[in-house]
Amino acid sequence: MFTNDYRIINLKYEYEGYTGSEKWAIITSLSEKELLEKYADILESHSPYILLTIEQGNAIDEYQRNEAKHRMRSLRCGHAFDITDGEFEVHHPELAVCEDIVEQIDKQDKVKRLRDILNSLPEVQKRRLIKHFFYNKSSREIAKEEGVYYSAVDKSIVLGVEKIKKLF
Repeated sequence: MFTNDYRIINLKYEYEGYTGSEKWAIITSLSEKELLEKYADILESHSPYILLTIEQGNAIDEYQRNEAKHRMRSLRCGHAFDITDGEFEVHHPELAVCEDIVEQIDKQDKVKRLRDILNSLPEVQKRRLIKHFFYNKSSREIAKEEGVYYSAVDKSIVLGVEKIKKLF
């Protein structure tokens, strides 16, 4: 199975602002010659691409894990308004304004509608959307867990979001 020999990264998807001519990066321990001998028909659709070593792929994975970890830490531990200039270092709960009851009801209605729409999606799509948006997993992580290509996960997520937008 070719996924044991190499992994493919969509550079323009993974790296926002990427301007190189190559769209794909292939992470493998095989030489380019070995790769082409075994998978020429598959790699043809991913041309142009760059080859990366396993070590480079591991460095990319480590970087992405650290970025996700820091993103989650800032979400868990960050301040509501992220004000760091010292102006509001003391929290004054007596100044907090309660939400209007109409706004609370409106939010509850929207959450219920979103749940209903999510439940109407195919199970695989629903599971992938939940992992991506609620557990902050990349399509590559989801694909690895499910043993599928990450492009299939990407497509599933995009189509799910489009359906949610359409129905919402």
